[in-house]
Amino acid sequence: MCLVLLHVRSSDAGENYLQNRQQVELQDSEVPSLVELGTKSVVLDCEFSVEAVSPGAGLVMKWFFNGSANLVYQWIPPLAPQVIGLLKGKVDLNFRISEEPLQAYRAIKILKPTTDLSGNYTCVVSTFLKEDRQTRSMLVYSVGKSFHFYQEKKYVFLVTLICIAEDLYPKPEITILSKGKPLKQAVTEIRMDSWGFYTVESKAVVHDDDVSTPWEEFMCLLNLTPANYTLNKTTIYYPGLMPTAYIAAIEVEKPQERHANANSK
Repeated sequence: MCLVLLHVRSSDAGENYLQNRQQVELQDSEVPSLVELGTKSVVLDCEFSVEAVSPGAGLVMKWFFNGSANLVYQWIPPLAPQVIGLLKGKVDLNFRISEEPLQAYRAIKILKPTTDLSGNYTCVVSTFLKEDRQTRSMLVYSVGKSFHFYQEKKYVFLVTLICIAEDLYPKPEITILSKGKPLKQAVTEIRMDSWGFYTVESKAVVHDDDVSTPWEEFMCLLNLTPANYTLNKTTIYYPGLMPTAYIAAIEVEKPQERHANANSK
């Protein structure tokens, strides 16, 4: 009986040793939350512990996009990494984040990220006996190529304020304000092109009777809320002028522009 008992303990010890040699622990995944369109490259890293992992433990490193059905990257040491689906042709396959053989290709270096790469990225690292995963989100945003706020005056006693911005992502918000308050009469239209970029336009008709001072400053506020990005422009209106005199006054006006992006570098 003693021999049998000793044999069982020896087997348990061997199994525990094998499991310990094949354990892998995901320590952290680093995915930039905000990336401005035009950035040269970004790195998505999946840091895991391999101190107790043997070369034959069956280590597999994977990245998924927006759910487990969309595999975009796979690395099985010592083989070369593979890029699949959405990221194909967009990854630097020569990029190594570490000289450690079991860590070298755990990260993805995406070249010139575009807005269609916005979404959730899940890093999965596994051996024969264990799997660990983490998910992080990334937004590739576009501040647009143009942003204009101007006036159109066809009649003596009213003016149309027009604010327009193009090539934005994600879906923008735009507001025309007077004395810090939105103009209720403003009408806003948002359009999306075939590339997924937005154009937003807002118009507001202002009557001279609603302007109680010799001039009034109006502001157009553009927001990309998920990107924590804000841009505004102002214009000054002089009531009571004929359209011809009004055009002359507008030409000497100096437009102002301010913007804020908590994530700009």
